[in-house]
Amino acid sequence: MFQTINPVNDNVLKTYYFLSNKNIDFKLSEAQNAYNKWKNYPFNLKIECLTKFCFFMKKATDIMAYSITQEMGKPITQSHAEVNKSINLCKYYCEFQKSIFIKKIYTEYKISYVKFESIGAILGIMPWNYPIWQTIRSTIPNLLLGNVMLIKPAINTTECSLILEKLFLESGFPKGIFQVLLMDINQIESVIAHPAIQGVTFTGSTLTGSIIGSLSGKYIKKSVLELGGNDAFVVLKDVENIGKIAKLATESRLNNTGQTCISAKRFIVDKTIINDFIDAVIQEMKTYHRGNLYDESTKIGYISRHDLSEKLYQQYKNIILNGGKICLEITRDGNFFSPSLLKIENDNCIVKKEEIFGPIGIIYSFSQERTIPDIVNNTPYGLGASIWTKDLEKAEEISKKIDTGMVFINEVVKSDPRFPFGGVKNSGYGRELSSLSIKEFSNCKTVVISKL
Repeated sequence: MFQTINPVNDNVLKTYYFLSNKNIDFKLSEAQNAYNKWKNYPFNLKIECLTKFCFFMKKATDIMAYSITQEMGKPITQSHAEVNKSINLCKYYCEFQKSIFIKKIYTEYKISYVKFESIGAILGIMPWNYPIWQTIRSTIPNLLLGNVMLIKPAINTTECSLILEKLFLESGFPKGIFQVLLMDINQIESVIAHPAIQGVTFTGSTLTGSIIGSLSGKYIKKSVLELGGNDAFVVLKDVENIGKIAKLATESRLNNTGQTCISAKRFIVDKTIINDFIDAVIQEMKTYHRGNLYDESTKIGYISRHDLSEKLYQQYKNIILNGGKICLEITRDGNFFSPSLLKIENDNCIVKKEEIFGPIGIIYSFSQERTIPDIVNNTPYGLGASIWTKDLEKAEEISKKIDTGMVFINEVVKSDPRFPFGGVKNSGYGRELSSLSIKEFSNCKTVVISKL
């Protein structure tokens, strides 16, 4: 048994029960049977199901947004944005053609090509910070390929996943194509080991990701890991509108109350403009007031669980103990944290090694541009980074030396269905989104035909 808790007032939302091992086995068998049929569905019928799903998601937008806000404390405007972004992702994949699964290779043979085929059921272990978006972006590409999905939701956002399961059925997807597994941690290994499961996708912490990756390898199952980030927001001295860039930096850091893997966690700013930048960021941060989450003017929410609140506050205190200077002090009330800004002037190991998952901005200065890659790379993470400058050629040269999966120049790092999403180092491996995500869990089959 487990309960979902509203992080705003600690009220119990709902009580759920873990599936028995017998019921899990039944769902796995159902997934295998569904896969045997779904993999042979004509591509146009898959697109037809997805198109209907878009329609049903749009009808249920308010229901899903309300559930996100209830379960993880996100302001309602951001919850609506998450649902709408998920709908747009579905629309994006509806435009794909069957030809995406064939790559011709021109050789001396009569015919030669690579065909990307489905492999079976994929287990998706989902996070709580974007419960609709993360599930949709893992699921839709796999369904188009011909795989089926079993989702283990984060415990505190269970209802969001159950709503999606209902919508998949209502929109005409065959039973067993998308299923939610309410299972305990100690049941995960047996599910990964099951012959129906042919791949595992996980979004969450690096520590848990290493365990999931190890279990996947143990049973020879392919995995995609989208883990933590410590993204740098690099500002060169030639920028003209410091206030505008500080506003974008603050929005990136505080979106979803700072509980985002690709938020700008480290502001790395030329020392000649750092004081002006700090002043501008503080001015912006002070506009993020605590308020009613269902009021569209509220821009900041709550840390989603009490244990995460305790961890965040301890990180804040440890950074200061290790030399961090307070530019804007934090205030805490339960799971609410006001935005804060800390300046780092030494090699603060906490900031370097740990992901700060909350509304705490960290700022560094640099005096020589050649040191930027070393500062950015001085972390075990490698998800994204952004560079801000009028000199685009210089920015591209810097980007070549940055060890991340994504670099955005004069734009905040964001997930976009058109671009591959993922990182390197402790930020994980594999890619979601774009056409690459359709091929991650595929059998890349070579076919060569020669005349006798």
